[in-house]
Amino acid sequence: MKTKKKNRFLTFCFSLLPGAAEMYMGFMKTGVSLMLVFFLFIALAGWMQQAVIVMFGVVIWFYSFFHANHLASLSDEEFGRMKDEYLFGMDTIPGIKSVIENYQKAAACVLIFIGACFLWNSLTNMLFDVLPKSYLFIARAMYKVGNYVPSMLIGVIIIIIGVKMIGGKKLEIGKTDNAQPVAGAAAEKAGKEDVYTKQSLEADGKGEQ
Repeated sequence: MKTKKKNRFLTFCFSLLPGAAEMYMGFMKTGVSLMLVFFLFIALAGWMQQAVIVMFGVVIWFYSFFHANHLASLSDEEFGRMKDEYLFGMDTIPGIKSVIENYQKAAACVLIFIGACFLWNSLTNMLFDVLPKSYLFIARAMYKVGNYVPSMLIGVIIIIIGVKMIGGKKLEIGKTDNAQPVAGAAAEKAGKEDVYTKQSLEADGKGEQ
């Protein structure tokens, strides 16, 4: 993907999620690297129940935030010289480079969706703790949205994939059905030509006699 400077405000908004701003500007390899490592630390912290691991995720967050805004502040000439590279030696892991390159956009969308869910849930929990009781309805509404909307989106995506798969299968069957009459017509034409050639040879043989 060709890198390109984008809207500064949107870049700032995307920079709140590690790797998203880099992807927005076209640095897909850098963005995927940052996002994967960030969520890896968050997942490990939750799985192992070790809050100290979150510190590494915080470091990645600050690095990504300032890195993205630094890229956005570069001149066009400096920005054009920046290279899109995998970070943390990720390209040395067997198989991961080809997987990321083949499914780059899909992986980016999935990671952004997961990251948005993480941030939404974290913000909701924070509001439950800091808001006074008279304003807790805001946190409750956010909780309900965060609980139902992701499930609905996933359901819609699954339906769209299923419809596309069915459409692709029908198209394939249609091509096969169309190919069969064409092949039959070609075979019939070839048979008629063989018969005509045979009759011509017989007629020539009789004429010579």
